[in-house]
Amino acid sequence: MPGESVSPNFEAGSGRRENLSSSNVPVSSGDLENEVAAEVEKPEVELEKIKSATKKPGGMFRALRHRNFRLFWSGALVSNIGNWMQTVGQNWLVLSLTHSPFLLGLINFIGNAPLLLFGLFGGVVADRKSRKVVLLVTQSIMAGLVMSLAVLSFLNLINIWLIILIALGIGCVQAFNNPAYQSIMPELVEKEDLMNAIGLNSIQFNLTRIIGPSIAGALIVIVGVSACFFFNSLSFLAVIGALLLVRLPEKAGRIGKKSAVGEIKEGLNYIRGQPVLATLIGLVASVSILLFPYTTLLSVFAKDVFHAEASEYGIFLACVGVGAAGGAFFIAARSDTQRRSPLVFGGAILVSLALLIFASSNNLYLSMAVLPFVGGGMVIMLASCNTIVQSTIPTEMRGRVMSIYGVAQMGLLPLGNLQAGTVAQSFGAPVAVIGGTLIFGGLALAAFLLVPELKKV
Repeated sequence: MPGESVSPNFEAGSGRRENLSSSNVPVSSGDLENEVAAEVEKPEVELEKIKSATKKPGGMFRALRHRNFRLFWSGALVSNIGNWMQTVGQNWLVLSLTHSPFLLGLINFIGNAPLLLFGLFGGVVADRKSRKVVLLVTQSIMAGLVMSLAVLSFLNLINIWLIILIALGIGCVQAFNNPAYQSIMPELVEKEDLMNAIGLNSIQFNLTRIIGPSIAGALIVIVGVSACFFFNSLSFLAVIGALLLVRLPEKAGRIGKKSAVGEIKEGLNYIRGQPVLATLIGLVASVSILLFPYTTLLSVFAKDVFHAEASEYGIFLACVGVGAAGGAFFIAARSDTQRRSPLVFGGAILVSLALLIFASSNNLYLSMAVLPFVGGGMVIMLASCNTIVQSTIPTEMRGRVMSIYGVAQMGLLPLGNLQAGTVAQSFGAPVAVIGGTLIFGGLALAAFLLVPELKKV
């Protein structure tokens, strides 16, 4: 599965779709365009409806009452354990083969670059085609690519060029997987449970952030790095099986489709006209470029700064996961909160302070102790951004807008990894993390002060 977009998605057994073409009343092309235009012009109306709906009782786990959501949530839980095991295994393998933070950043750049190049076209596909079918195809291809990495590493035939080639292939497939994955959620839960489902999806993703690295660190020491790749390949079967069991209505073709480029422009123009969405997507982009590359450099901190082994690297990631899971529970428990912007900026402050302490520390145990606050702050910030964005998107544009959001969150990671790897190579990993965090903090403060509309959502 993809990373948390905050991916790291769902609807009731009746399969009710919230789109304009699902009505039993015939709709003309002109009427449809007028209705979509009305939604585009007044996204705050949709947000207020959802805020009102989330006041209904049901508890922290109420989205799990939907069969489709339970199935996909469970499959994603298993698959993301494998995904985190792969992350640990691949980063450790690259560092062991090359001893180069720059090459580590370069390979992460190559693996994520296709999302930057093709992610917007993936959003068009997600709006035009069945998102379930798109996910079945992409998940199956990725399973095969990961299995090839497992076999090659097990047979000691792996080298840096093969890792680059496989990472590039997986990245190309993810460019079409991620928009479908992010935009399928409203098809799997009732609208009043959308915010809660986003929170529960974050819980699932971040629980795996604890479990996956912990298992991976032990397996690398006891069995070898190829075991991480074997497990990840098999874990795709869980989400593929869940998708096969999910029952969704047939997706009707959209009326008056434009060219792919025209539809991408339509999504970009919509975002440009909404200051809140534009600012939040810009903030998420700055996280990807300046803040999130710390995860790639954790292996450098473990190996070069603290002179530790793979097991300690796994513990680092697990510590982040503990905090991230706590942040996800925090978000799920506050599904009824009407204003999300305080959570966005509160999370930004928490993650920034925690990262500055981590990067400045020479004590292994202090660094482990502060990493949960990094994970918690990151999830609180990103999950709140995701909720605001998802709550204001017209249904007919969901795939395209979420693909743009996905490019900001995941597609720009290549640039972040490349800049962090370059700085770390020249000045050290601590300087790379501290510098990126200070710049991000300044941008977040500017967004809070210069965009007053944010304070209303």
